[in-house]
Amino acid sequence: MTFTLFGRWQIRVLLLATVGLLLTILMLIKSSPSIAGQTLITLIYLGIFGIIWDVVYHQLQRFRWDGDWNGLLQFGAAVWEGLFLITIIKVIGLPGIDRSSFNISGFIGFYTSFSLLSSIVTHSLLRILSPYSRFNGGQWF
Repeated sequence: MTFTLFGRWQIRVLLLATVGLLLTILMLIKSSPSIAGQTLITLIYLGIFGIIWDVVYHQLQRFRWDGDWNGLLQFGAAVWEGLFLITIIKVIGLPGIDRSSFNISGFIGFYTSFSLLSSIVTHSLLRILSPYSRFNGGQWF
């Protein structure tokens, strides 16, 4: 299925609001509130930058012969987005996240879990819950 840009945005926001928030709540239970708060802010930045990157991915997708974005490219995009966010936080800094106390290994663990769970939910649960969105470019409404 080839996603439309609006469909990409809807799925990204849905995954951030469900999978991302559930992982953040688990981190709140497992660690201190400051780490969970920083994780929530990082999740918001993932959404903001992800929506911008989706515009780029959508344009790149047009150059592929089948017009689709396969699993290997999805994995590459996830790695790129994670590295990009780490670099931006450590080099430039973002409001709400302290550069000196930003835990890279904690972020990698969180982001890896989020990426894997998002991929599983996208390729299984979303197809079961909304089979007709496949015919609308991934759009739910």
